[in-house]
Amino acid sequence: MHTAAPPDEPEDIRVLVVDDSACVREALCEMLERDRRMKVVGQAASGIEALAQVKALRPDVVTMDFQMPDMNGIEATRRIMEECPTPIVLVSAVLNPQETSTLFLALDAGALTLLEKPRLGNAGCDASVAHLVETVRLMSEVKVVRRLRRAPLTPPVSEAGSPGTAAAGKSGAAGAAAQDSATHLPYEILCIGASTGGPQALEQLLAGLDPAFPWPVLVVQHIASGFLQGLVTWLNQTSRLPVRIATPGQLLQQGVVYFAPDKRHMNLTRSMSIALEDSPPEESVKPSVNKLFRSCAAVFGRRGVGVLLTGMGRDGAAGLQAMKRSGAMTIVQDEASCIVFGMPGQAVKLGAATKVLPLQSIAGFLNWLALGRSTPSHAA
Repeated sequence: MHTAAPPDEPEDIRVLVVDDSACVREALCEMLERDRRMKVVGQAASGIEALAQVKALRPDVVTMDFQMPDMNGIEATRRIMEECPTPIVLVSAVLNPQETSTLFLALDAGALTLLEKPRLGNAGCDASVAHLVETVRLMSEVKVVRRLRRAPLTPPVSEAGSPGTAAAGKSGAAGAAAQDSATHLPYEILCIGASTGGPQALEQLLAGLDPAFPWPVLVVQHIASGFLQGLVTWLNQTSRLPVRIATPGQLLQQGVVYFAPDKRHMNLTRSMSIALEDSPPEESVKPSVNKLFRSCAAVFGRRGVGVLLTGMGRDGAAGLQAMKRSGAMTIVQDEASCIVFGMPGQAVKLGAATKVLPLQSIAGFLNWLALGRSTPSHAA
């Protein structure tokens, strides 16, 4: 049960729990209140009820279910962010692959992050509960602003006029010239690491890369098992480069984005292919950003570029330091644009960053490194 914190400790974190299942609501309340700083001030069984409770109770943070009667979690999030902005953590069961990408629309609507509901009695449940509590605590501190409803996402259009992967369809003299112009530049590959807040950051970064971007892009994003395919599908709606889940032995292609699959570390080989590794977690995570960055340092050295985005913990900081020591260009997202400055902050402390940049400037800087020109984040 929740116990009051001593007078010299911070005030309670006031939480609204939203789920259409009474059993799940009670379980979430019990999990959250294991931390004496957490106080569940209300429960809601539907999206409409959640909107009313947010306005009445003014909680510090909301845990939001996805599938609910009358108004689902995405629409409830959108309404809350339009009418009474509040930090929202979407807490959902893993859905089938066709539905999972829909969850990420909640991030467009203003939710800060997406978590899987802890499965009581399953192996690893205690770690899942601890992660839930820590995430809710951190998200309660994020300053959110009113979100205006924006137009639905549409796929980018290539120069040929076909939707989807503009880079994959790039051909002819213009495409060849763009790639030839980059051959003299010293960098050949881009590796990115992200955790909490990473999907939104990756959406913005990938949408800002030029369609002629000439390097392979490898990404480690910490995300619950079962959600990755949905993330990739969602990112493909706005990315100018094709986004895929990596497979063992896959040869790297210019202008293609590869995500490390669930529960596998991703490494690079000297034959320009991807190696997937089923070894223990590092920094309690698998896949590990550190593993990817160290692999890039070993194989590409000064020809690599590393980017560490928003996220909890410290994964990626030591790996980025190894990249910098090998002569690579290393970029860290700045604190002001991060949802959580944990991983980037650790990298800054280690002196691992060549550049510390706001999220909105990273894609333009990468375009300049790769092509000698910077392009607007949403240029056609």
